[in-house]
Amino acid sequence: MGKCSSKEKPAQTVKHKAPAKPPKDRKNLNPADFVISKRTGEVIVKAEGSIDGEQFNIEECKDCDIFLLDNLACAFVDECENCRIYIGPTESSVMLRNCRSCDFVIACQQYRTRDCTDCKCALLCMTEPIIETSSNMQFACFDFGYFSLRQQIDRAGLRPWNNKWWMVYDFNKNQDRPNWSLLPQEQVRGLLRPEAAAGGVSPDELEMDRVVPVTLGSRPRPSQESCFVVFLPDSEAYIEAFVTKADRSPDWTLARARATLLAEDRVKSLLLWTKEPKLIAQCKGREVTGVEVCGPGVWEQVQEALISTGLAAGSKVIRLIPKEETPTMAKVFFEAWKDEI
Repeated sequence: MGKCSSKEKPAQTVKHKAPAKPPKDRKNLNPADFVISKRTGEVIVKAEGSIDGEQFNIEECKDCDIFLLDNLACAFVDECENCRIYIGPTESSVMLRNCRSCDFVIACQQYRTRDCTDCKCALLCMTEPIIETSSNMQFACFDFGYFSLRQQIDRAGLRPWNNKWWMVYDFNKNQDRPNWSLLPQEQVRGLLRPEAAAGGVSPDELEMDRVVPVTLGSRPRPSQESCFVVFLPDSEAYIEAFVTKADRSPDWTLARARATLLAEDRVKSLLLWTKEPKLIAQCKGREVTGVEVCGPGVWEQVQEALISTGLAAGSKVIRLIPKEETPTMAKVFFEAWKDEI
């Protein structure tokens, strides 16, 4: 059985601190409640509160539908075949080993596979997903929902708009025959079979507004026109409002989003055009969020929205990168600047 370990962490990680938890009496925990082992053709649902932030293991299962609808400390999935597995918000790492032809929907801080084949994964992942000695892996953006998901994401210390699902790092990169590819986003809703979960997730829950925004990542863009919006620290409500507006606007497409800590020189580079020196001190040692949206005429439309809608109330913490600087600054922010250790 695997154990949570700091050795599993990628070299570069920025982790949002999870809320403090009250001490737990682990003497009364039954280890068997946190393992699903050697099951075939079953539907298994772990409801909210049944895992409660503990480590969870799934091993040697075949043709199963498994839903872990709760918070986890970390998770290990070993030697599973033809399974459909949901792993709820995980404070640390999710490790898949020796799995074949499985479909996963996962929310986690860190994701890693070893010796896996023909698996499809829809991710919310705070760090670059890592695959090792794995082949024919497919990745897409997380797209799933239920009533308590948002609270669970917060408890796990995850950021729904800081999703690196598409920035896959392959330890065994093969230029001639890549080991991973992008899964069409429209296929994500078919990875799981919530109707089999006997009321674990209702149809109404699946139709709620998304908690995790779907981003294009490295997919082809419907338009080469884009805008890049920077949110200064303590602007979570405005980030959510903007992302929701983008998701509902037929001509806007969310391209990328990222929340990160930036060194002082990078903050200066990002905000130099504002000619507001006080912003540097305001952002020092604190989280800055960037959101890139694409679409015909999107820069002007976003500019208008920031002036004429409820987003105008966030003028102190929202900055729209100048149109002529958007391509360069977006590439630097989302691709070149790595997270600080």
